Amino acid sequence: MKKQILIFTLILAAAMLASCATVPVWKDGVFETSEAVLRKDIKLIARLPNVPNGTKATITIIEQTTQKETPLSYQIESVVKGGKVKAVWNVKYDVGDEDVLGFGNSYEQPSYAFYVECDGEKSEMSKSVKLFTDFYMELSFQGRLLTDYPYVLKLADGSYRKGKTNKNGMIVEKKIPVGKVVRF
Repeated sequence: MKKQILIFTLILAAAMLASCATVPVWKDGVFETSEAVLRKDIKLIARLPNVPNGTKATITIIEQTTQKETPLSYQIESVVKGGKVKAVWNVKYDVGDEDVLGFGNSYEQPSYAFYVECDGEKSEMSKSVKLFTDFYMELSFQGRLLTDYPYVLKLADGSYRKGKTNKNGMIVEKKIPVGKVVRF
């Protein structure tokens, strides 16, 4: 009987210590993802099975980079509900980082990870989510829209995309690396 009580006590203590120790995940809609798009919402979710409803939690999002000593961080306050903490982050990126990241040959694609703190405990770090952006540019000449007009773009990571403008004279490229874009 003492052995059973001891085992139960150890399991209960381990569960309490692990109450905030699950690996949080990024979700795009309902699906887990490793990609985020600038200025769009992305969900941050962590399971907290032994934390009571209404417990306050802080979600800290950290820029992951090898180029800076002090990476950017963002915090979101949330509360536990149904054994989970959820928040929505409208993806941000400091464009001034372009100089630090050295777009071109030494391009480093921005990425972020997050962790959750509650009741004085800290979860594990989430997997990284890489940051992309959507690109829109209208092409016109002497006030006339250039429709079905060919273009070539050099992206921040050194890669190229080519295509033609749409019926509204727009270049539309989805999910490109964040940074300087040059049109040829």
